[in-house]
Amino acid sequence: MHSIIARSIVVAGRTRVEMCAAVVLCAVPTGQRIEVASAPPSPAADSAAAPVSSPAAALTAEDSSLAEGRLTALQLRRPLQRYFARFSEDRVLVRRVAQAVALEAKRQHVDASLIAAVVVTENTTLTPSAQSSVGAMGLMQVMPMHAGRLGCQSDDLEEIESNICHGTRILSWNLRTTKSSFVALLRYNGCVKGTNTPDCHRYPVRVLARAGQVRQEMLTAYAVSPAPAVRSPGVVQLAQR
Repeated sequence: MHSIIARSIVVAGRTRVEMCAAVVLCAVPTGQRIEVASAPPSPAADSAAAPVSSPAAALTAEDSSLAEGRLTALQLRRPLQRYFARFSEDRVLVRRVAQAVALEAKRQHVDASLIAAVVVTENTTLTPSAQSSVGAMGLMQVMPMHAGRLGCQSDDLEEIESNICHGTRILSWNLRTTKSSFVALLRYNGCVKGTNTPDCHRYPVRVLARAGQVRQEMLTAYAVSPAPAVRSPGVVQLAQR
């Protein structure tokens, strides 16, 4: 007894190394397993489609941002805790800060590495009650005029979760309304024309350097590398009918 199944023959195109399939019908005995070897790829096609599997593979800034964005809030928390633990011995505080940063990063679509870098740059000792000479408060040094106006659950800027919520929403707004993260950070820091803040133009450089370090630690923790390119398998097994 024979049945009819479809067998695909892979043909390599030469213009853009694109793959197309031609379907050929053939008769085979019922229940017999068929292995069909595809046409061997040319050296050029094989080189172009070779997957990248090394976790240490270099990523562009855009690729690394996308890779960080694929991490869940839960995955972000562990490397964030390790990073914040360098600045405070209070484990409960560190855990709360890491959790709040991971949560707001997902809510506001801002890189957790950037939020963490702003927190540490603004408040190196992670002191929730810190207040600057101009009145900025808490972990992200939020000005009191923003309290209760950004949709956060509390207007208490000394509360960890509330302060990070306010700070991240201000940062998110600046990122959406400026041309680059550098300019957004200048605005976050209040570094505008006529400012009296000394060396304020160095602020984005410090934040972005820290953010790069945090992101590298995140991606290393989960061995994140670029997604492998799709290549044709050497043998295609057709299921029996």
